[in-house]
Amino acid sequence: MSTETTAHVGPPQGEMPSLFKRSPSRSLRQAGWLTLACMVLAVFSLFPLIALVVRGFVETEGGRLILTFSAVKTVMSQSGYWFAAWNTVVVSIGSMILAAVIGVILAWCLVRTNVPFARLLEQLATMPIFIPPFIGAFAWVLIGAPRIGLFNLPAKGLGFGEPLDIYTYTGLIWTIGIYIAPYVMMIVASALRNMDPSLEEAAQVAGLSRVQTMFRITLPVVAPSILSGSVLAFVISIGLFGTPVLLGMTKEIYLVTARIYLELQQFPPSFGIVAVLAIYLMILSVIANLLQGWALRGRSFVTVTGKGFRPRIIQLAAGRYVVASIIWLYLLLTVIGPIIIIVAASVSTYTWSGKFTWNNIAFLWESQDVRSTLWNSLIITILAASATTVLGLIVSWITARTRMRGRQFLEHVVLLPMSVPSLAFALGVSFFWLWVPWSVYGTVWIIIIGLIGRYISYSVRSITSSLIQIHPELEESARISGFGWGSTMWRVTLPLVLPAIISSWVMVYSIFISELSMVLPLYTTSSRTLSILSFDTWAVGEFSLVASLSLLQLLLGVGVMWFVTHITKQRQIAAT
Repeated sequence: MSTETTAHVGPPQGEMPSLFKRSPSRSLRQAGWLTLACMVLAVFSLFPLIALVVRGFVETEGGRLILTFSAVKTVMSQSGYWFAAWNTVVVSIGSMILAAVIGVILAWCLVRTNVPFARLLEQLATMPIFIPPFIGAFAWVLIGAPRIGLFNLPAKGLGFGEPLDIYTYTGLIWTIGIYIAPYVMMIVASALRNMDPSLEEAAQVAGLSRVQTMFRITLPVVAPSILSGSVLAFVISIGLFGTPVLLGMTKEIYLVTARIYLELQQFPPSFGIVAVLAIYLMILSVIANLLQGWALRGRSFVTVTGKGFRPRIIQLAAGRYVVASIIWLYLLLTVIGPIIIIVAASVSTYTWSGKFTWNNIAFLWESQDVRSTLWNSLIITILAASATTVLGLIVSWITARTRMRGRQFLEHVVLLPMSVPSLAFALGVSFFWLWVPWSVYGTVWIIIIGLIGRYISYSVRSITSSLIQIHPELEESARISGFGWGSTMWRVTLPLVLPAIISSWVMVYSIFISELSMVLPLYTTSSRTLSILSFDTWAVGEFSLVASLSLLQLLLGVGVMWFVTHITKQRQIAAT
C-alpha cells in the first residue's frame, strides 16, 4: 500500500512536474501562442526571403505576375556580372582568411598566454565590431588614397611617389579582414576557455614542443569554432556594401553588392536582375554553411567534461611584451588610428589642408539634414532594438522553457536570416511589402520591420544562452508559492536574465545606429538616416563633412554602449 502511495507522489522519471503538466485548455492556449509567434516571425523573417526568390523569376505585366527567366539569362550572359561574382568570391575568401588568421592568433594570445593587460586588450580588440564598416573604410581612404592619403603625402614629398593604394584588391581584403577579425576572435576565444588543458599537457609530456602542440592539438580541437568564425566572416564579407563601394568602385572593382547598387540607380530599376544578384549572395552563403557542415560531419570535438579545470596559461617570459606590442599595433590600425584620423579630418577645412575649423562640427547641429536624419536614426534604432529584444525574449522563452510542439520550427525561422547577407534580405523586405496591401513602404516602419527580421536571431542567441543557465526549479518554486505565470516571469525570470536582455539591446542598437546595407533599398527622402546622409555626402566629395558625420555615428554607437554598460555595472554594485 505504501509503495502505491509513493508511486503517485511525483511524476514518472522523464516527465515534467505535475505543476507544469499541460491541461487541454493550457495546451490549446500554448498552441495559439505558438501559432501567433510563427505567423509574426514568418512575416518578419521568412516571407521576405521567399519574396526575394520569387521576384527573380517573375515580372509584372498589366497587373499580373508572369513567370520569366529573362533576368537570369541577362545575369548569366553578361561578363560584367561574372566579373562581379568572381571579385566577390576572391575578396570574401581573402578577407575570411585574413580575419581567421588574425582572430585565431588574437584569441590564443589573449586567452592562453600571460600577455600584459590581456583583459583590457581583449575588450579593445572587440571594438572594431562597433565601428561601422563604412566609417572604417572611410578612415582607410584618408590613410591610403593615392592623392590625399595621410601615408602617401609625406612619401610623395620625399620623392617616393605614392607607395600605398587602398583602391585595390589588396586594400579591399585588408580593410574588410581587419574589421571582421574580432568575430572570429570572440568565437575561438570562447572555445579555448572551454578546452581541457590536459590534452596539451599530455602532448608536451609526449615530447611535442609548444608550437607543435598548438598546431597538432589545440587548433584541431577548436576547429569547429575556427570554421564557424570563418564562415561568419565570409557571410559578412559577401554582404558588405559600404566598403566595396568606397574602395572598389573608384578603380572599377565591382563586387555583387556594388552591382546591385548600380542597378538600383537605373531608371527604372531592373528589380529582376537585382533579385537574381541577391539570390547569388544567398547561394554563396548557403554553400559556405554546407561546406562547414561537411567538414565537421562524423568527427567528435568534445573536450568539456564533468571534471573541473582552468585554462592553461603559457608563460612567454620577455616575449609577452613583444606579443602585447603587436596586439597594440593591430588596435592602432583598426581602432585608435582611424578614430584619431576621423577626428582630425572633421576639424580640417578640407582633407589634410593643415588649416583647422569648427565649421564641420557646427554643421552637425546647424544643418536641417543632420537634424532630420538624426531623428529618423534614433527613432528607427530605439524602436527596432526594443522590438527585436522583446521578440527575442519571447522566442527564447518558448524554445527554452516550454515543450510546445513546433517550437523547433520557430527557432529555425528565426535563425534563417542569420546566414543571409543584409543587402539581400533588405531587397526581399522591399519586394514583399510592395506586394501586400498595407502601406508601410516609404516610411520608417519598413526599415524597422527589416531590421527586426534580419537581426532577431542575434537577440535570440544572446538571451537563450543566458536562459538555459537558469534552472527551472527557481520558477517552479515561485509557482508553488502561489505566483502566477506573469508574476513568476516578472519577479523571477526577467531579473535573472536582465543582463542578457541589456546586452542584446546594446548589441542590436550598435548595429542599427550605423546600418547602411539594410537601409539602402528601403529608405526614401522622408526616412533617410545618418548612414545614408554620410554615404550621400561622400558621393559628392565632402570628405571633412563625412568625417564629422562619422564622428557623430561613433558617439551615438559606442557612447550609448558605454553609458548603458556603465549604468548596469553601477546597479550591480549597488545591489551587492
